[in-house]
Amino acid sequence: MESAYRNIGYFLLALPLIFIAGFWVPYLSEIPRFDPSITVPVHLHALLLFAWIVLLVVQPLAIRRGAFSLHRGLGRISYVLMPLIVISAVAMIHKEYHEHLASGMRSGAALATEFLSVSQLALLGIFYCSAIIHIKRHEVAAHMRYMICIALVLLPAGLARTFGYWFDVRQSLSQTYCLVVIDLCLIGLVWFDRNRHLAARPYIRALVAYVVIEASWGALGRPV
Repeated sequence: MESAYRNIGYFLLALPLIFIAGFWVPYLSEIPRFDPSITVPVHLHALLLFAWIVLLVVQPLAIRRGAFSLHRGLGRISYVLMPLIVISAVAMIHKEYHEHLASGMRSGAALATEFLSVSQLALLGIFYCSAIIHIKRHEVAAHMRYMICIALVLLPAGLARTFGYWFDVRQSLSQTYCLVVIDLCLIGLVWFDRNRHLAARPYIRALVAYVVIEASWGALGRPV
């Protein structure tokens, strides 16, 4: 790992804290008596997400401690975990879409409300595949940066809920805040790398992708 990123695992510890805060009101505080809308697939999706968050944090900490075999072992686990996350995310999008239809929403509007979820899921898959391709090529620097991009993709899942449940921010505004935070993080990471003459290409690609997604979402009227 590059010396400039040797402590990145400690920064990523903020992610599980944000997830705990975001999922506390609608999920964690309900244990063991959940709302009927929280079905078995929802539980599985939540468990998979939390497992991935743990993996994201432990991986760089393992490198920091010199536990390379642990890092490689967790990397192999991700080959199973990521496809399961994608499948469960698709199931959640399908569930939400049909809930919108059941509430009387037209199919076009119901599809539009899933735009951000579908876009973020696509980015998740693209960044993960990019990370795996680069590590297979022994391009560790690019691999690490795409994994950081994955952490940013997952950020709204916890942060938007934190804004909504703890600060009573409406959903479209909370998602806007999350996208602004992601943009600022990516701009900061590009500046960090450029200032140290490091390759910032993964962050630049991620920033361009987010600008396109944000422009498209704005054109649709910011549906959620």
